[in-house]
Amino acid sequence: MAEFDLASYMAERKTWIETALLDDILPAAGERPAQLSAAVRHAVEAGGKRIRPILCLASAEAAGGAAGDALFPACAIELLHSYTLVHDDLPCMDNDIYRRGRLSAWAKFGETTAALAGDSLQALAFATLAHTPEKRHGALASLLETFGEAGTGVVRGQVEDILFGASPSRETVDFVFEHKTGDLFKAACKAGAIAAGADGEAVSALAAYGARLGLAFQLQDDLLDAAQSGADPDELSCLRVMGADEARALARSATESALAALKGLPGPAEPLAAIARSLMDRKA
Repeated sequence: MAEFDLASYMAERKTWIETALLDDILPAAGERPAQLSAAVRHAVEAGGKRIRPILCLASAEAAGGAAGDALFPACAIELLHSYTLVHDDLPCMDNDIYRRGRLSAWAKFGETTAALAGDSLQALAFATLAHTPEKRHGALASLLETFGEAGTGVVRGQVEDILFGASPSRETVDFVFEHKTGDLFKAACKAGAIAAGADGEAVSALAAYGARLGLAFQLQDDLLDAAQSGADPDELSCLRVMGADEARALARSATESALAALKGLPGPAEPLAAIARSLMDRKA
């Protein structure tokens, strides 16, 4: 059996998602009000690996469906993620001038336009999600609930991050990681399964995979940030409440739990397994 080509898989899915987002879903360049359309497109065009939407597509396949079943939820989860980043960068939040090597939305378009662009992205996420064909009765309601819970969870995590980030307890770090990062990973995988028409067992398994993967991802992020630039005294990090060795061990354990959740799924789970392993081994 040929070895799974993760790089090609990720590149193909990323292109598919970005084409749908930029050509079909986002407001056209210049659409009135042009300033808002430009800010919305700037936020999504900033790119990144598109991990969450790719997880959504892969989860649909692992649940026994096709990747196309989950294209709308995949695009919607990227819009929801983009909104959280736009708001996270605002001066009243993390006050970040740059995002992925480019000016953040507020630094380029002003704080007011950026805040409204984030609002628009969140609303567009739900509008996009509503186009998902129902392969199982009640699927759309379940998708809307999943996205609503994830959006609320991210806000809950952000509030605790802002309030206690400079001097967190272990409980605070766990809460922020579970909600600010983990809830979007969980929603991406759960939504893919729901869109594929999966039964409750497969939906639960993929939700568990996503939640554990989100934890491992954030732990690894903190380790990489510390190695590359040192600890920022004003930012929440797992390294404020545990040593690097403990964080690495916890990330490995979370990854192993995520992989264990994939056993017994009706469709191909190798893409999800390969993604989990690659995130654990990444250097940036």
